[in-house]
Amino acid sequence: MKTNLLLFLVLIFSINCIAQKPDYKTSLDNALNKYDIKKYAIQDTLLNENIAKAFNYVIFSSSDLVSNASAFGYSQNEEKTNISISTNLRLGKELSPLYARVGANATGSKNVFEFYSDDSWNNNVSFNIGLILKVGKSSVFFKGDKKIFNEVNSKRRIKASEPLYKIQKYDKKIVDRIKDLKQDILTINGIDKIITVYSKLLTEFPEIKKLIEGRNYEEAYSKLNSEEKKIQDFLDAHKSQSKLDTYIENEILYEFDKNNDITYGYSLKWFDFNLNLGNSTYKFSESNIDENIFEEFSNTFNLSEDINKLKSVLSFNFNHSHNAKETIWYYQIGASISSGSFLENVLINGTPKIVQNENQDFIFQDEDNQRLGSFVNIKETLKTGAFNAYGAIFFTKKKNFGFNLSVGHNYLIDKPDGTFYKNNFTTLFGPIFRQQKDGETKLTFGIDLGWENAIYNTKVSDNFTGRIRVGIPFNIYSKKKNEKKS
Repeated sequence: MKTNLLLFLVLIFSINCIAQKPDYKTSLDNALNKYDIKKYAIQDTLLNENIAKAFNYVIFSSSDLVSNASAFGYSQNEEKTNISISTNLRLGKELSPLYARVGANATGSKNVFEFYSDDSWNNNVSFNIGLILKVGKSSVFFKGDKKIFNEVNSKRRIKASEPLYKIQKYDKKIVDRIKDLKQDILTINGIDKIITVYSKLLTEFPEIKKLIEGRNYEEAYSKLNSEEKKIQDFLDAHKSQSKLDTYIENEILYEFDKNNDITYGYSLKWFDFNLNLGNSTYKFSESNIDENIFEEFSNTFNLSEDINKLKSVLSFNFNHSHNAKETIWYYQIGASISSGSFLENVLINGTPKIVQNENQDFIFQDEDNQRLGSFVNIKETLKTGAFNAYGAIFFTKKKNFGFNLSVGHNYLIDKPDGTFYKNNFTTLFGPIFRQQKDGETKLTFGIDLGWENAIYNTKVSDNFTGRIRVGIPFNIYSKKKNEKKS
C-alpha cells in the first residue's frame, strides 16, 4: 500500500513539473496577440528606441543655447556670438523616462573671433547641467493600413515560429555538433572531409555549407557562432516562464520588428530643468575708458586686474515635439531666473564705456549714452526673470522648410542702486531650414527677424534686429566614423 502511494505521489509530482514547464507556442501566441493596428504596431523595446532618437533631432528653442538635442549650436546677431554644445544621457534602463543634460557655451561680443581677444570687455564660458523628464505616453505613428498590418503580422508569426517548424534544429545535440564543427575548422582537423562528416548538420544551415564549400572558413565560423548562440538562447529561455516571455519579446519579436518597422515619426512631451553657471570676466583697457578721466581712473583702480562675477540662469520648460507624415512641429513654454553683474544686462547697446557723472562717480555708459550703473557696483547682483514661448513648424513635402516664432517677456526682480533696467519683450520670426537624409536631421538653419529686448512703450523700431542660428546633431559624426570602419 505504501509503495503504491509513493508511486502515486511521484506520478503527481512529475505531471505537475511537466505542466509547469514553459511552452514556447503558448507564450508566443500570448505575445503575438498583443499586436493591434491601433495601439501596438511594434514591440515596446523598439518603440522606446525610436522615441529616444528624437533627442538627436535639432529643433531650436527660445534660448540661444542648444538644449533639445545632443548637438552643436551657433547663434549670432549684431551684438554677440554664442557657441554651445550639449548632450543628453539616459539615466537608468531602456524604459527610463529620465535623462541628464550636460553642455557648455561660450559668448563673445560681436563676432566669433573676439572669443580670443584680450581687449574684449566681456567674454565668458559657462556650463549647463539639467534633467529631462518625459511625461505622458510617447508614441510613434502607423497610417493604419490593415492590409500592410496583416501582411507583416503573418510574416512575424512565421518567422517567430521557426523553432516549432524546425524542432530538430533547436536541440542541445545540434549545439554540441556545432561546437565540434567549429573546433575542426579551428584546428584544420579533417578540413577536406567536413562536408561529409557534418552533412546532416549542414542540411540545417545551407548558407554555412556553401561558405565551407567555397573554403570561406572565417565567415563560416562566425555564422556558426551566431547560430550556436541563437539555439542556446532558445534553450536557456525555457528555464522559467519569465525568461521565455522576455526572450520572445526582446529577442525574437524585437529583431523582426526592427527589420520590418511599419511605423514612422514620433510624438513626445517632456519637462526640462536647467542650470547654467559661468564665471563672467570683465577686463578693461584704455579703449573702454573716457580719455578725460583715464589717468584719474587708472590711479584709483588697477587696470591689470580682471573682475570676475558668477552668472547663473535657472530655467524650467515644458516641451512637445511631433513628427508626423507631412509636418514636424514643436513648441516650448518656460520660465527662467537669471543673476549676475549688471553688465550682463540684455538692454546694453554695444560696448559700455566708463565715464564720470555729475557726482564724480565712475559709471558705465553704453553706445546709446544710457547710464547703466556705478563701477563700484560691478560685483553686485542684478536679478531678472523671464517668460518664454517658442514654436516651430516644418510643412513642406520633405519637411525641410518652415517657420519659427519666439516671444518672451523679461522683468526685473532686484537690482543694485542706480542701475538701469526696464521690463522688455522679444518677438522674433523667420524661416527655418532642415537638411535631412533617411528621415534623420543632419542640420537645422534659421534666420530670425524682429524685436529683441525692446523696452515697453518705446519706439520698437530702434530694437529691430536679426540673427542666424545653426544646429548640427552629434549623431552624424558617430555615423560617419562607423561608416569609415566598415
